[in-house]
Amino acid sequence: MKPTMRVLVLFLAFLISACNSVQETQDKSHGAGNQYNAHYNDLVTTVKAKPSLAAITELRQIYVLTDIYKTNSTNEKTLNQSVFKAMADDNWSVCLEKANEALELNYISLNSQYGAMVCSLESGNKEQGQYHETVLNTLLEAIWATGDGELIATAFFSTSTAEIDAFIEFHGLEIVSRSLMQSNEKSYDVMTIRDPKNGEQFEWYFDSSAQASIAKDID
Repeated sequence: MKPTMRVLVLFLAFLISACNSVQETQDKSHGAGNQYNAHYNDLVTTVKAKPSLAAITELRQIYVLTDIYKTNSTNEKTLNQSVFKAMADDNWSVCLEKANEALELNYISLNSQYGAMVCSLESGNKEQGQYHETVLNTLLEAIWATGDGELIATAFFSTSTAEIDAFIEFHGLEIVSRSLMQSNEKSYDVMTIRDPKNGEQFEWYFDSSAQASIAKDID
């Protein structure tokens, strides 16, 4: 099931193929983080200059192969908590400061891009706010380009639990429960979701193999 989105979702075959290729090579790629770190930084520079679906899709692919990915999840969560607290307090300067710090850690973070968008707009910087809105919507597009989530075979490729939760919530849906499963040596988050508009419940599958790979490295 795919809810209506106000941006056009582009299902590009070559992007889907590229994402699948990244998923297949994650386990053997984490050891060569430095080259991916540089590529990631170059892609961030590209996206800052001109966001595009192709660049943002590649950015998601490369991010999970970097050393950065393995070390920043706790800091990112803490910063985004500060972002949303500042939003609740209408403290837009702190909000923007913390959102930008979070984006320095992870430029594909849905929550951080959302925070930067809201804080920029509320601070009167319409152009910057619209930029972050574009990046946020394109990140959502990039996730949809990896599958439809209805089956394991068409699971969304995910980079973090925070991304999964934000992806669901930004579609106006509610998380009922989550479970973990293994299939063909891959890890999946199975999300039971409710549409508050009609009460319908359904499941979305997310390929969380990248996160599982990090957990193995830590162990």
